[in-house]
Amino acid sequence: MKTFTLIDYSAFGLWILISIGLSYILVRKFNFFGGGYNNQRILTIGLILGHLLYLMWKKLWLFILN
Repeated sequence: MKTFTLIDYSAFGLWILISIGLSYILVRKFNFFGGGYNNQRILTIGLILGHLLYLMWKKLWLFILN
């Protein structure tokens, strides 16, 4: 199957929750990047945007293969 499936969309939704939890643990608990709320928010947004970039690359690759 060369299209996005429900698994792709649910994995993205799960990744949003994982990135929020991961940024909280890294920034607040381990005091990475200064430990501030703004740094935690920037890391969360970066992780989510990185996954969106991956999804766009996958869509482009599937379009090329098709």
